[in-house]
Amino acid sequence: MNSMSTPRIANVFTVDPAELIESLAEKLKTYSEINPPLESKYWKTSCAKEFPPEDSELFWFIRSASLLRKLAIKQNLGVRRLRKIYSSNQKKGHNPSHSRPAAGKIIRRCLQQLEKAGLVNTIEGIGRKLTPEGQSLIDKVAHELHRAKSGE
Repeated sequence: MNSMSTPRIANVFTVDPAELIESLAEKLKTYSEINPPLESKYWKTSCAKEFPPEDSELFWFIRSASLLRKLAIKQNLGVRRLRKIYSSNQKKGHNPSHSRPAAGKIIRRCLQQLEKAGLVNTIEGIGRKLTPEGQSLIDKVAHELHRAKSGE
């Protein structure tokens, strides 16, 4: 086997992010602790947005999966930094657009539910971090995607 072939070890860095988030969202639907709040269908994701997400129930699982992926890549993150990561530009007509942070309540509630599910834990003064169970879930999903893509 030559050295330029695809890597055998699959992780969050070696698989397509969109596929990983979609597969993780499907896995998160099986957790009883992770459910979109009833009122979340009226929440906007940022003050820069005009409307809430069209499919708010699916959005909740996708955002939770995306948060897991971000925590796997960046290790320790707090809500403030995650609001900046998920920020969007607010259009101001003819004037230049400005960046607006994402809604902190959505991020906080997702992280709280992931914490109840045992996938994330809080470190005082540092932020949220993946538990070994959370890292294992991401690695399993990445490995499944890698195997399906390589045809093994």
